[in-house]
Amino acid sequence: MGWVISLLCISFCGNSFADTPDSIAAQLQSQRQAFAQDEKIDLEALSREIQATVKESEALDQAGNDTGAISRLRVLEKYAPLPQFPSYDVQMECAKLYAKLAKQDDAEACRQRAVALADILKERTGSGATPDDPVRVITINEVTEWLRSQSLRITGLQTYPYHNENLQVVSYTGPSTVGKSPVAYFLLNSRIVTSLNKKAGIYDPLPVSAKDGKYYAALQQAHEARVRFLNDKSFNYGELAYLCTNSERDALQLAQQGDINGALAKIREVEKIRPIQDIPITDFIAAYSFLLGKSGDVETQMKMRLYLFGINQDIAHSGNGLSQDTAVHIVATSEEYAWVRAKNLRVTRQQLVQNGESRYDLLDAVDASGHSQTFYFEVTQVFNREIPVAAQ
Repeated sequence: MGWVISLLCISFCGNSFADTPDSIAAQLQSQRQAFAQDEKIDLEALSREIQATVKESEALDQAGNDTGAISRLRVLEKYAPLPQFPSYDVQMECAKLYAKLAKQDDAEACRQRAVALADILKERTGSGATPDDPVRVITINEVTEWLRSQSLRITGLQTYPYHNENLQVVSYTGPSTVGKSPVAYFLLNSRIVTSLNKKAGIYDPLPVSAKDGKYYAALQQAHEARVRFLNDKSFNYGELAYLCTNSERDALQLAQQGDINGALAKIREVEKIRPIQDIPITDFIAAYSFLLGKSGDVETQMKMRLYLFGINQDIAHSGNGLSQDTAVHIVATSEEYAWVRAKNLRVTRQQLVQNGESRYDLLDAVDASGHSQTFYFEVTQVFNREIPVAAQ
């Protein structure tokens, strides 16, 4: 996912646009959907190519070669004709170039398409205001285009596991956000997620060894912390698990409203039972790391990121989940679903089975192609310690 962050962490400029004629928007929306449905198109590669093409066109323009810059944009016509190409950045660059070439009709047509695309991203693909209504994007570029078309600037990016999806939470600032810390939620097209997960899954075991210094130490320390966590009988495990889930949810809602200090205070409520650094649960530590970054506490956030790396690698090295012998070891049931989401799988059934003194959660899950498989999670100690807590 590293290149995704690199792609998003760029400067933003542009203007806000009004509503556009439905006919233009409908044509561009149709082409977006065609991209999404065409299995022959690698959406990750398309995202990269749009970014590179616009950048190279801008360079040619700055060098005074406006005709060459237009020709460079036309390379994208292998995907769709330029007048139908559903990219705000492409259409804005096109409008600028045609204006410089004194082709005002063509420039105006491009501007209208850019207006339409801004409207599609802002109004017709999800509000982005909550995890339940994320902006649904076809290419990664559309995340930056959503921001750019509203004169917003990205200030942070975090993956947020929610239900059966991994959302991208983008924090931003702009003329209308003074004194606030707004965030927007984005849902990447499933084919992009699948492509990215194949390349760099967070639960793929890395060959970490002593020569890797702090990363090796992080893995060892996380493993020890997780063993202590399950063996420590000095706290009520069920109460803590319940509080972690609810404080994480409430904290992220406060963060979405711009109250970062309130969010940190909410998530730290768990410390009445156990210090946060002694709660090695992957999604909980990920949420805490995100909030630290939003608060500007970069030093502590970096420590938590290293801690999270160790936790995720301890899970990854525990097993591949394909059998009881290679079951994935967890310290909280929420980690089962974090593992499944990271692999772009959808759970269809869950059951608890016992083999001697050992217990396993079995999750039946399907991938994007419809292939179903059963995955095993070792939950013996979790099962023995989990005490149901009534919802309040």
